[in-house]
Amino acid sequence: MSVESIEREFKEKVCDRIRLVSEGMNRYQVFTPFQFEDGDHLVIVLKHENSHWLLSDEGHTYMHLTYKLDEKDLQRGTRQKIITSALAIFSVADRGGELCIEIRDERYGDALYSFVQALLKITDVSYLSREWVKSTFMEDFRALMEAQVPESRRSFDWHDPRHDPEGKYMADCRINQRARPVFVQALPSRLAQLLRTHARHMPLILNSGNPL
Repeated sequence: MSVESIEREFKEKVCDRIRLVSEGMNRYQVFTPFQFEDGDHLVIVLKHENSHWLLSDEGHTYMHLTYKLDEKDLQRGTRQKIITSALAIFSVADRGGELCIEIRDERYGDALYSFVQALLKITDVSYLSREWVKSTFMEDFRALMEAQVPESRRSFDWHDPRHDPEGKYMADCRINQRARPVFVQALPSRLAQLLRTHARHMPLILNSGNPL
């Protein structure tokens, strides 16, 4: 299939604002109107590799997301579920951070459509809904405590069995084996955002002594 025919199929199956620009032998930049939330465009390359054509982001999608998110955050919890689901639904492969899709049976337009949908779905992790943000916040909080405090010294969702047997006043994490235990409360709210603005460390409130 000629380059002109491929570009025409891209326009017919995806949108008419697509252009193919040659970057060398059997390599083309695919310009589309699709963007990240900050206005940067998706990076898509059409290239010939190992006797077949494929579309690749050449690692750009993950790299762009790590401008605002830690790379480890993409590999766990809700964010990881979103990414894994998108890759599976649209048959996109992850080759060590490079996302790509092989073009089969010369179905170039279908491949580009699936690839764009997958990339856009993956970019959703940068602006999750409020409830999902709350979920990832708590996942991140637990991951931090697990990384910083040995298992024998921490208890999640702790309450005082003597003064609060019904667990009405729960501490998100209790750090023991100290002269006075430390109780840590995570704040997945506007207050937490304000704290992050004025403090470079984690958005935590530490209360020593009895939390009741």
